[in-house]
Parts: sequence; C-alpha cells; structure tokens
Amino acid sequence: MNIVNIIKERAWQILAVLFLLLFLGRGCTSTKITKTNQNVDDLHVTVDSLSNEISKLRDKTFNKTDLKNEMERVMLDFLIYEDDLDKGKTSLSEVKNKIESND
Repeated sequence: MNIVNIIKERAWQILAVLFLLLFLGRGCTSTKITKTNQNVDDLHVTVDSLSNEISKLRDKTFNKTDLKNEMERVMLDFLIYEDDLDKGKTSLSEVKNKIESND
C-alpha cells in the first residue's frame, strides 16, 4: 500500500515525465523517419539515373556480328586507300582528309 500512496501523491509528476519521454521519443523518431525517407528518395533518383545510363549503353554496344562488319568495312576502306596511293590516284594528305571526314 505504501507504493500505491506514493503513486497517488506523485501522479502528476509521473505522468509529466511519461508524456515528456513520449514527446521526445516521437520527435526523434519522426526526424529519423524523415531523414530515412530523404535518403530513400535520393537513392531512387540515383538508381533511376543509373538505369537510364545502362539503357543508353545497351543501345550503343556492339555484338560480335556488328563488330566484325565494322572491322571489315575499315579494312576495305584501308585497302582502297592503299590501292589509290600505290596507283598514284591520290596523295597521303587526301587519304588523311577522307579518314578525318568519315569520323
């Protein structure tokens, strides 16, 4: 009964401390949730931008057939330029200009 009397006498102080703890706990939790939500939003933006970059890179990559075709085209151009040089139809500076204009 002694404890019950102490609780009755100091009920307002106990309740005040309890409400203070609940208020502080709620505030801290709310701040943590807000920060976590902001971090998640930032992460979503980063993931979306990385996904877009990966999609762009997929469109630009060569498969084996594309690479082979490009190599054959370059080699054929080289042979044509070499033949023209050997036959005196063109100069080296003209070949250089043609190559630079194709890039």
